[in-house]
Order: sequence, then structure tokens, then C-alpha cells
Amino acid sequence: MAGVGRYAKITARPGTGDELAEMLLGVAGGLQDSPGCRLYVINRTPGEADVVWVTELWRSQEDLEAALDSDEARAGMPAVLELVEPGGFERIDVEPIGGVGYPVGATGHAIVNLEDVEDMAPKFGFGDVGEARFARAALGAVATGLSLQRMAPGARQAFGHEHGIDEEIYVVIEGSGQVAIDDEVHPVGKLDAIRVAPGSTRAFEAGPDGLEILATGGHRPDDARMQMGYWPDEPAA
Repeated sequence: MAGVGRYAKITARPGTGDELAEMLLGVAGGLQDSPGCRLYVINRTPGEADVVWVTELWRSQEDLEAALDSDEARAGMPAVLELVEPGGFERIDVEPIGGVGYPVGATGHAIVNLEDVEDMAPKFGFGDVGEARFARAALGAVATGLSLQRMAPGARQAFGHEHGIDEEIYVVIEGSGQVAIDDEVHPVGKLDAIRVAPGSTRAFEAGPDGLEILATGGHRPDDARMQMGYWPDEPAA
């Protein structure tokens, strides 16, 4: 089954562009777990408050039609159409053939022992904190990151970081400690899994037995932003 792409330009009734955009963002939210939906992005045209664009990418035409035929889609469609200017809907159908984020027909595999991946912590002056072994390149992965991080007892990461797009999941393999996420600090222990949304700043601190975690998530070049010395203020006694 060939992939399906669509670009839709929707012109709202005068003064309702914001309302239409919010409604379409709600539609996008409802497609998070829709089978075959690869991309559904709502865009605005600068300087044209009542023009909204939708960029879609689907695994197949069948998946697209199934989503449109869902009870949720049929229930929400009248409210969306009520905001559209008469004749204000234009659509271009395309057939995706490949590119960044769309590795059509890719096959292959790689097996790497994480102990064989270079420890980058000493190279950046953080050897006293522990180890940081980033395996994405060694695995030949394009869109997925993976790292093994070991922290010495009582050590705290020297910086927090957040992402623009990439979501991450951390799994505690051994030891215990704390994770700071935005303004909160949470205790973590063995086999705890921690999901962190892209825009949330996060950092770890090891307990008395140290802390070993696996981190994985999406990967996009230059998506991470560092914040040196990040850690939430301790609550007053």
C-alpha cells in the first residue's frame, strides 16, 4: 500500500480563524492513536488570520478513510464546516516517496553491546559524575536515540535539558535517586519508567547506591537545549 499525503488550505469565515485552528488542533489530538496516521500538522499563514493549512501523511488511503469514518470524526465535522467560508476549502493530494522522517521500505538491523559504546562523559569534563554512552550512531539509527547513563553515588547531572520536538522515556536499571522535571522533584527506583514531554526540562540525581538509566526517544539534530546548573529550588523548611 502506497503512502498518502495531503495539503489542505482552509479559509475560515471572517474573524473565526483562531477558533478554526483550535478546533483542528483538537482533531489532530484525536488522531494520536489513529492507525496509519504519520503526520497531521496544523499551520497558519502569516498575515492571513483566517487561513489555516493542514499537512497530512498517512500509511494508506484505507487508513485515512477509516479515520474519517470514525464516530469521533463524523461527530466533529459539522462544527468544523460551520466555520469554513463558502468555497474556502482547497486540497492537494500527493504520493510521498521518501525523505527525512519517512524511510520508505527501509530494512536492516544492528546489534551493539552498550559497554562497547564510547563513554562521552570524560570528553566533556563530566567524568566525575559518571558515564554517558550514546548508542544511536553505533546502531545506525536515524530517528531514534538510545543512551546508557551511569551516575556515581550522590552525583547530580551538571545540566538539565529540554527538546523542541523529541519525547523521551527513561528506565531505571539499577540504583535509585531523583529526577527533576520542570519545578518538581520525584524519587525514582529500579524499573521505574519516566516519560518526559519535549518542552519539560529534566535532570537526574543519584542516590547513595548510584543510578543507572537507559534513555530512549525520538532523535532530531540539534533538538536539545541545555540549561547549566538546572535544579528546582529546595522547598523552605
